Amino acid sequence: MKSDADTIRNFLFGLLEHFSRIDSSPSGLVDDFTEPSAAISSASNPTISPSQAATNAPDSAAVEFSSAVVHPPSTEVPLISELGELPSVQDHFQTVLKRRLQVEISQNPPHFPWESNIADYPVELAKSVNQPWMRQLRSLPLPTALPDDMLSGLLSRCQELLAESLQPGVQLVKAVENLFPEQPQAMDQIAGLVLANATVRSTATRDVAALQAAFPEGYAGANPQQQVTLTMLAAKDILDTLTLTLTPQAPTQQREWLTTEGPVAITARYQAGTANQISLAVEVPCASQMTMPTLEQTVAQTRPGVLNLTLLEPTADSTYPVEIYFSDAESAPLTFAIRWSQAA
Repeated sequence: MKSDADTIRNFLFGLLEHFSRIDSSPSGLVDDFTEPSAAISSASNPTISPSQAATNAPDSAAVEFSSAVVHPPSTEVPLISELGELPSVQDHFQTVLKRRLQVEISQNPPHFPWESNIADYPVELAKSVNQPWMRQLRSLPLPTALPDDMLSGLLSRCQELLAESLQPGVQLVKAVENLFPEQPQAMDQIAGLVLANATVRSTATRDVAALQAAFPEGYAGANPQQQVTLTMLAAKDILDTLTLTLTPQAPTQQREWLTTEGPVAITARYQAGTANQISLAVEVPCASQMTMPTLEQTVAQTRPGVLNLTLLEPTADSTYPVEIYFSDAESAPLTFAIRWSQAA
């Protein structure tokens, strides 16, 4: 009679073979275990030759295991308590199951319910990019606040549109149309209403308190038309602040943009004379640089102070973008536009 260790080992090998056949069999049934059990028994007894192992009948332990598992074929396995000392059997059984689970998990990793496939996630979240220009956007005189990601995207889009010569209504539509692709028909009408309201009252006199009653649940609770209106109001304020249009009647324009470092004060002045020119002075709260890409001019300041640029002989009805960078901030520049118009 075989020892308890041999019996446990034969049982565990047979158990693994049993589960693997269940997994690979389409019907869930297993084939006869007689031959694998005999081979295992002969391998465990070095006195039996391979030829004898092929012809001899399996020992009593193998027969008991085969009859318990294979006849009739089912997924049931013998009771572990019948095979010897329970603690020893449990240790071996748990080790086998642990290895089997590790193999299954490595071949079919689990995933979250919202994942369609397995994705690798970074160990550490990337550091958020500093956005010094967001303070101005959060202070816009709107009935309710817009999400920061929408404000950031709106600022980028408005800066792109500064270089294009567009009618105010078209400019507003282009600024927000990518955010509301399902509202193409309402765009023109809402843009007209926003511009008509702007001609009646300026941004400074906008009755924000009265408009707040229309948004009791904030931006998320507004209907699509209200969301388009809010976004267009924000876009108009951004475009107005970033655009300095000089004319013979208004040769000087000033703007202020709030940042996390302090306000940026922009002053543009047209000076007529022997050589017409536009003088640009930007007061910055920290080390900064200012660039006019059209003319390839750049000035820098290593501390708070004033950045100055001069544009000679500006072309009428042309737009000149100007970019401001904070030297210590890893962020996109603030881009504003200078325009000279001879229209009365």
